[in-house]
Amino acid sequence: MKKSFTLIELIIVILLISIVYFLAFSSFSVKNEKVYKVNLENLKEFMFKNFTYEKNLSLVCIEDESKDCYIFIDDKIDKDIKISNLFRQIPDVYNYNKDLTRYDFTKIRLDDIEYEPFFELKIDSDKKHKDIVLDTLNEKVYLFSSISKNAELFNNTNEIIDKFSENEIEVKDAL
Repeated sequence: MKKSFTLIELIIVILLISIVYFLAFSSFSVKNEKVYKVNLENLKEFMFKNFTYEKNLSLVCIEDESKDCYIFIDDKIDKDIKISNLFRQIPDVYNYNKDLTRYDFTKIRLDDIEYEPFFELKIDSDKKHKDIVLDTLNEKVYLFSSISKNAELFNNTNEIIDKFSENEIEVKDAL
């Protein structure tokens, strides 16, 4: 009497090998494609939590159809990280001062193409950055301040100007 495998036993072995193969090799591809849950409220926390740097860390969003944002670590782009859907439309960005003057961005090069950024949050080695105001143009205005862990949310730019005036008075009174 010959001993051999039945058809069901062969199918089970093939299924087990397929499952092990899928688990072993699919985990490698998942590591390369990190999915980050980032929004404007937790942007700074996201940057500090996920990246290490020596000189500076930047999130730069460029003006094209996709409005994608990229991470620069010590002035070098991390091409594996692209943040999409942070912005639906191009916002207005201002310096945090009593006049809310427009923020000027420096052009960047990606793959030998020069782009005009529409948003940039650049953090230095002391974990400080320029205080900026971001008006999303849909009833949300954010203040990115170096002294706050996360962005502060306001209804309009007038509230930001009022906050700046209050802070200015507090500083004068302290002196």
